[in-house]
Amino acid sequence: MTRPKTISDEAIVDAARRVFRSKGHAATTREISAEAGISEGILYQRFGNKDELFFAAMLPSSPDIEELLGPEHPDVDAPSYMTRVLCKLEAYFGDVIPLALHVLTHPSFDHATLGRAMAGAARVHEGLARRLEWFEGKKQIRKSTSAIAAKMLVSLAHDAALSGAPHGSELKSKELEAMARLLWNGVAPATNPARNER
Repeated sequence: MTRPKTISDEAIVDAARRVFRSKGHAATTREISAEAGISEGILYQRFGNKDELFFAAMLPSSPDIEELLGPEHPDVDAPSYMTRVLCKLEAYFGDVIPLALHVLTHPSFDHATLGRAMAGAARVHEGLARRLEWFEGKKQIRKSTSAIAAKMLVSLAHDAALSGAPHGSELKSKELEAMARLLWNGVAPATNPARNER
C-alpha cells in the first residue's frame, strides 16, 4: 500500500515557478525542494529531471477564455467591455510574458514548445473577435471592425504589460482606460454620441 501524497504536483510546480522566476534556470533542485518543503528525492520521483520541472512550471498555461474575455454575449456596453478586456489582457500578459521569456532562453527550448503556447494566443484572438462581432450585430461598434479591434486590443495589452508600470497602479489603469477610449473612438458607430467623448 502506497502512502498518500502529502503535497500535490501543482504545489510543487508553484514552488518551482517562484524559484525559477527569481533565479532563472540556474536555480537548483535543492532550492526548489526547500521552497516546496519536500526532499529532492520526492521532487525527482514526481518530475524526472530539472528540465521537466522547469517546463512544467514555466510554460504559460492555456488561457481560460471565459475568465479572460467574459461571456460570449457581454453584459456591458461596448466601450466598457473594451476597457475591461484590455485590463484583463494586460494582467494576463504581465504574468505570462516573464514566464515565456524564461522558456525562450532555456537551453532545451524547441520551436514545437512555442507552437503549443501560441495556440492559446490564437484562441484569445478568436474569442475576442467573436465577442466584438456580437457588438457589431447589436450595432454598438462599426461593421467589419471586430477582427482588427481584437488584434489591436491584444497588441495594446502586450505593450502595456511590457511598459514597466506596475499592474494595478493608478497610472497603468488610467493609461489602459485612455487606450481603450482611443480605440473605441475608432470603432464606434458614426451615429454614436459617445464616440466623440475624450
